[in-house]
Amino acid sequence: MAAPGGGPGLGAGAGAWEARAEGGAGPEGSFSFGGFAAVLGGLGPAAPTPASAPLRLLHELWQCDPGPSPDDERSGKLRPSRLRRAARPHRRLGPTGKEVHALKRLREAANANDLETVQQLLEDGVDPCTADDKGRTALHFASCNGNDQIVQLLLDHGADPNQRDGLGNTPLHLAACTNHVPVITTLLRGGARVDALDRAGRTPLHLAKSKLNILQEGHSQCLEAVRLEVKQIIQMLREYLERLGQHEQRDRLDDLCTRLQMTSTKEQVDEVTDLLASFTSLSLQMQKLEKR
Repeated sequence: MAAPGGGPGLGAGAGAWEARAEGGAGPEGSFSFGGFAAVLGGLGPAAPTPASAPLRLLHELWQCDPGPSPDDERSGKLRPSRLRRAARPHRRLGPTGKEVHALKRLREAANANDLETVQQLLEDGVDPCTADDKGRTALHFASCNGNDQIVQLLLDHGADPNQRDGLGNTPLHLAACTNHVPVITTLLRGGARVDALDRAGRTPLHLAKSKLNILQEGHSQCLEAVRLEVKQIIQMLREYLERLGQHEQRDRLDDLCTRLQMTSTKEQVDEVTDLLASFTSLSLQMQKLEKR
């Protein structure tokens, strides 16, 4: 037997319970089970209640967000919220495969003395400071090979002259081990540290002395070759002393360089070489005294 205002099969007790739920809380009891049933889709006629505004608002919210339709799901359409999430920039965890290949090409080109490829890759934005699994950068390879042009190009594009490889060697160390004086000069101009040239503690003065000893003992080189090598040693030492702030000694090197340019015979070049060797030995002795 149906009770008035209730669903089929509900007794008087259920009707009384619904009535208490609809308005038993007085003016603050704004929730109506009867109205809620009507919103959900016809569980029963909604009982007239003065507090129906919240239910209408809930009903309108459900109508505004109906959820994805079966047609949208079948067609693969994305809802606006998902589209916005998809458009957000994702954090990059590392270089892409294409970038890794470009970085490897830069190191290989520097090692192969391929100036054109190095320049193109740098202009494309390849990072010159990226190292391989042994910590070697393109600048390490170029310095070891003595390619002054590639060294200068890498420095111009932000290569770090003090970056160490897995063994602790800087590009300056490698240039010293291979006796590439012009590269040492370029690295010094590019900001390489001058506290030690290699892991044994040698400075450019040590290298200059060794090179000058070879020149003094050699007799097979032509005049122009000897003059060029002496000039390169002077430029290296001048840059080194400039970094140390020893301006007086740097001026003496300038005088030797001017004298070298005026030479026209092998004997005159040998004389400048001897003067430079004496200067180098004196400078080394002064450094030893300063360390004591």
